[in-house]
Amino acid sequence: MSANPGPLDQLLYHGAPPILQGQLKQSPSDFRVDEILGFEPDGEGAHGLFLVEKTGITTGQMLGLLSKLSGVAERDIGFCGMKDKLAVTSQWVSLPLMPSHSLENPPDWIDALPDHVKVLRWNLHRKKLRRGSHRGNRFTVTIRDVIGHDPELRQRIERLESQGFPNYFAEQRFGHAGSNYALLEKLGRLSNARSISRADRNWGISTLRAEIFNRVLSDRLSQNTEATAKPGDLARLAGTNSWFLVVEEELNNTQQRIDTKDIWLTGPLWGEGPSPAFGDIKTEETRIVEEVLTSYGSENWSNHLRDWRVEHDRRALMAPITNLQCEEKTEEGSRILNLSFALESGSYATALLREIIDLTPAD
Repeated sequence: MSANPGPLDQLLYHGAPPILQGQLKQSPSDFRVDEILGFEPDGEGAHGLFLVEKTGITTGQMLGLLSKLSGVAERDIGFCGMKDKLAVTSQWVSLPLMPSHSLENPPDWIDALPDHVKVLRWNLHRKKLRRGSHRGNRFTVTIRDVIGHDPELRQRIERLESQGFPNYFAEQRFGHAGSNYALLEKLGRLSNARSISRADRNWGISTLRAEIFNRVLSDRLSQNTEATAKPGDLARLAGTNSWFLVVEEELNNTQQRIDTKDIWLTGPLWGEGPSPAFGDIKTEETRIVEEVLTSYGSENWSNHLRDWRVEHDRRALMAPITNLQCEEKTEEGSRILNLSFALESGSYATALLREIIDLTPAD
């Protein structure tokens, strides 16, 4: 019942590999995502902040529809992140308003939306939404045709909620059936960065960084050091994008903060030049980077990162989960697993589900 080989298939799990198997996304309603904005609209300003629910279309398709109906250029529509196509999702978008628009006189385009796209609520706001400005996402997932028996399923769930899960970039970052790997090879054969389109550049950078990060994380899991601080590590303060160097003198204090989930160890989002980590951490990250770059054209890719001025960044190796609930039931003779949980922005639900059940996408 396993799916075709994918980008995560050779990567290690945090605990024992899952025993259960099941099918994901037999219908859009089986996968619901609700964006957690983390703040309220200002209630005044020249923009509208709209909570939009969509079914069965991509975020890009939704933005195109909003642009067409509102007459607002797509580049002027703000949003926080991309949401799944085969799902029911709600997310916030911002659009500039006409001076005559108000809560009592809403934009006409709201009533012109098709049935699979609707505005749940909206209010005035001072500025355009930016990518990644939301706090996280809440998921409600139904997995069907479950087979197998996991006697330690409850303990598996409790361990994940207590310790977090490997913060892998999931399959969607690598394109359909891993198609973005071909793009990495294509860009690695090109010596002139200026001949590369903006879309290929952006997808290439994000895919390369995801591949490097995933391999570093899997390597840390193999050493059981994904939550064990070492001198030279870079740690991230929980709930922020701020990271700092772990030094020998603060090692015990740093480990205590990791154990209480005040900070999380990080892996590389690779950029130009050497790793900002130090010591053995830098050595191991550099080794893995060299292996990846060698696979896709080391010299050209190193030049691309330099020419595009891609700066180093960091991503937490492990990701927290909030309110993880799991319920198993039977419908029409078929076993079903219902899960609900909340994740920080940037973490993938399928990377969490991977730790619980071996999933096969529905046909």
